[in-house]
Amino acid sequence: MKNGTKTLRIDPQLAKVTGTYPQPCSVFEAAEVGTRERIILARLWISEGIPFAFRECPGLYEEARNWLAKGLMLDPKQISIAGSGRLGYSLAPKKWGEPYQSNSSDLDFFAVSERLFKRLSKDFKRWSHDYDRGLVRPKNNRELNYWEANQSETPLSIKRGFIDSIRVPNRDRYGAFKGMNSRLADLLAKLYKIDQGPKPQSKLTLRCYKDWSAYERQLDVSLKAVINRRD
Repeated sequence: MKNGTKTLRIDPQLAKVTGTYPQPCSVFEAAEVGTRERIILARLWISEGIPFAFRECPGLYEEARNWLAKGLMLDPKQISIAGSGRLGYSLAPKKWGEPYQSNSSDLDFFAVSERLFKRLSKDFKRWSHDYDRGLVRPKNNRELNYWEANQSETPLSIKRGFIDSIRVPNRDRYGAFKGMNSRLADLLAKLYKIDQGPKPQSKLTLRCYKDWSAYERQLDVSLKAVINRRD
């Protein structure tokens, strides 16, 4: 090519992925091709656009994430929807392709913010320190099992650049988590006060990524896990 310019290329399997909510089979086949294609899927279809859960009321989605962002001191564009509410079916390895249900499926948000990530990570380390020294205790065996899992799993996720809203109990000493989960609970209540939009049965969750690179790496890991499970 003149001036050493290379032509743009797109893998044939990725070229088959079209529309706002592509079918699981086309996403899977494109994800099988390689990391480059998985990252393109993550950027174009799994993080952008109107989520399937709000397909009939896009304006409500914008209002919801704007309200959530205001409470977390973020720009609305730093917040999006993950999970089955994004494309209309589950993207989790064990539930791949299971259809989204407005009245029962979870509604999982994610945010990309280094500032919020650092605040949540600091809260986790404070809670972990308190738990190790017996300064905070679980209320029952169920909570004990969750806390033990949090102790072992969360440091690994932090190293990979993300942390989940369910990883620290909602107590005053851990203000970043308590504030975020309170905002999510209020948003859930607001969704039930109007006719339009999703009505998830369980509480809303949010995963915070340190930056977009961390988001893309984790989506690559998740999609590879789907492929390995199907092989």
